[in-house]
Amino acid sequence: METKKKNWKLVNFCEFDSYATKSYCAIHDVDESLNLGDITLVDETKLEPFNMICGGSPCQDFSIAGEQKGSVWTCKDCGHEYNPLTVHWSKRDKCPHCDSENIDKTRSSLLVEYLRVIRANKPNFGIYENVKNIVGKQFKETFKMFTDELKEYGYTVHWKVLNAKDYGIPQNRERVYLIFIKKELDNDKFTFPEGFDNGIRLRDIIEDVVDE
Repeated sequence: METKKKNWKLVNFCEFDSYATKSYCAIHDVDESLNLGDITLVDETKLEPFNMICGGSPCQDFSIAGEQKGSVWTCKDCGHEYNPLTVHWSKRDKCPHCDSENIDKTRSSLLVEYLRVIRANKPNFGIYENVKNIVGKQFKETFKMFTDELKEYGYTVHWKVLNAKDYGIPQNRERVYLIFIKKELDNDKFTFPEGFDNGIRLRDIIEDVVDE
């Protein structure tokens, strides 16, 4: 069987969990040296040039199954709580109430790190993914601030809730997918793919015999 040659190159990826790193590299035949580790420690101004970014932020703070803390940060010194997206990016790491840098950040703060990398490198386009609840009533303002900031950086934004069961995976799994494209490159022709039913059901892929 002829293997189709990839017409893209992975520049870097970020993962601080050693087991997840080894799994990712083994599955996708990627060298571990490309891992930049904890994205919060990455200097966004010194990255190798890239034209596409793909990622998301941990879903626990937005998920119905999680604690739903959202993107609220808390100052450890004065107790002030604030959404970092409501603060100009140049002042986000300081408490807007007392100027302290001793901030307790939720895991969804990676959403802000994602914006930081985009702002400094301006890739041509990118993909962001998260749970459906991020566009629900409780967090829709946070999501709007996120998309508004992408637009401020010069991108057009397209997003939609897609379900894995409509794309060949026998699982009811709804996720928000957001695509952003540099305005000067966007031809206004982007559309999300139409769903389909390939006939595969869960019973078709469950193994009869498994290791205990």
